[in-house]
Amino acid sequence: MMQFIFFGVSVIVLILGHVLLGAILIKLLHFTSSPSQLAVAAVIIFLFISAILSSYLIHKWDNVFTRWYYIFSGFWIGLLVNLLLIALLIIIVKAVTAALGIVLPELAWRIAFLALGFLISLIGVYRAAVPHVVEYEVFIKDLPEAWNNKTIVHISDIHLGPVYRQKFFYSLLAQVNELKPEAVFITGDLFDGMESDFSWLNHPLNLLEAPKGVYYGFGNHDLYLGFDRAIALLQGNKVNILDNRMETVEGLQIIGVDYSFENDFNLEKAILEKSGYDAARPSILMFHAPKNINLAKSAGIDLQLSGHTHDGQIWPFNYIAKWAHRGYGYGLFNEGDFNLVVNGGAGSWGPPMRTAARSEIVKIIIRKK
Repeated sequence: MMQFIFFGVSVIVLILGHVLLGAILIKLLHFTSSPSQLAVAAVIIFLFISAILSSYLIHKWDNVFTRWYYIFSGFWIGLLVNLLLIALLIIIVKAVTAALGIVLPELAWRIAFLALGFLISLIGVYRAAVPHVVEYEVFIKDLPEAWNNKTIVHISDIHLGPVYRQKFFYSLLAQVNELKPEAVFITGDLFDGMESDFSWLNHPLNLLEAPKGVYYGFGNHDLYLGFDRAIALLQGNKVNILDNRMETVEGLQIIGVDYSFENDFNLEKAILEKSGYDAARPSILMFHAPKNINLAKSAGIDLQLSGHTHDGQIWPFNYIAKWAHRGYGYGLFNEGDFNLVVNGGAGSWGPPMRTAARSEIVKIIIRKK
């Protein structure tokens, strides 16, 4: 039900965005004749239809044409947002300059509108395509000596599918290996949720060099793809799939909890009590979304690793992501003995661009408190 509501709201927002941009283009670029206005309307309608049609086609058929059509449409949605923001900025600047008696030629405003929109979008594509490393230091009470002062790597939201494929993924894994992690934690949305061509996915996680293991928990997009399908794609990889279960590795409890669509999901009763979890011993929880934080805190979790938010991905949606997740939109949070790391994600969803936050790999040095 929530997916249908989200789809309906998204379509309404897309319609309003395209109508608004069409009106802005006609006014700002002075398309005064009927033929030019009809041409603008035709282009806007085509782009709106493409945003929906490309998603449908890529779900049905994954080939070179549908892939690039989907990427083009995704880029357009990001560009649409940026053009609307630039238009708002121009309206404000024009009002200020007019109040100051400064008159700039209309051509300058038109060039600024188009140039800034495309420039910001292209920078956003680069920021999505080239992940950087973010480093944190986390102190854990009673951390075993085998883990003390060790580096772990946290990656999330890679979204393998029609956009992020072999070249990107293998490059990402090489970056992870350069950090020489003791263990690697993948907190969901490894897959984009579409039944894409994964013939190239030849056990890539076996390339990871992590003495204490590679651990994986399911995100919502993995579940959109299908639990059994995701399991099948991961077969043959040296990855420990923690499907609502726990493993103890050299004195450290590692728990993986599947994404839950329930807002009142009871972490302790649903998972921890059944897994043999001991609140008195050090623990790391992989839970895709940074929600129900109080449940993890009350259960005595020492470090929760989450993703899901993408830190909004495109500005200003990072503020919405922070609000929607009650302040836990992105970054490192320390509250007493509880630590939370919300990863901004290595890939992207929808528009293949990031103007709010760059794609990232999180390096965490864990130390005994």
